[in-house]
Amino acid sequence: MKGDIYMIYDIEKIEKAKTILQSIASGNNPINGEIIEEENFINDPRLIRMFYFIAEVLDNVAKGNYSERKISEFVITDEQKNKVVFTEGNIGVNEIARCINQQINLLMSKKVTGVVINNGLKRLGILSEEMDDLGKKRTTTNEKSADYGFQLEKRNYNGVEYYMVVIDEKGKRYILDNIEKIAK
Repeated sequence: MKGDIYMIYDIEKIEKAKTILQSIASGNNPINGEIIEEENFINDPRLIRMFYFIAEVLDNVAKGNYSERKISEFVITDEQKNKVVFTEGNIGVNEIARCINQQINLLMSKKVTGVVINNGLKRLGILSEEMDDLGKKRTTTNEKSADYGFQLEKRNYNGVEYYMVVIDEKGKRYILDNIEKIAK
């Protein structure tokens, strides 16, 4: 746990460094916000490109894209939950996962997937599984689903109609409020 606190502090330092480099690359003094004089060596296009490149590297490090550490569990803070913005209207579980994953810190957490969310909702009895006509398992709703904000909606893909479990605003809130339990 102590290591996690240091890691969070390191991420904050990385974010601050990235912000400073982006400010310099944009031609602003990061200390006072004033425009850096044009003749200043920092305004050399080669340095500006380098500052933007380093800022991008730092951003990827903060997101965990360069991490050697294997993250084995899903972790989301209340602050990150508060930043999640879901796509409007009824959406599927993969879109729910995409919206949540935009806010997590990949140095601290693995991504959540639609499969993980579906499996968790089935484990909690909110969704069910059935066999289709071809013997293939598929996720579906049950008698509890509507109470939680889940329903079947007819969709069409390349002329083929199918039913998809979709999540309304109530369901989005339920998933976000219970994502740790769902993702276990």
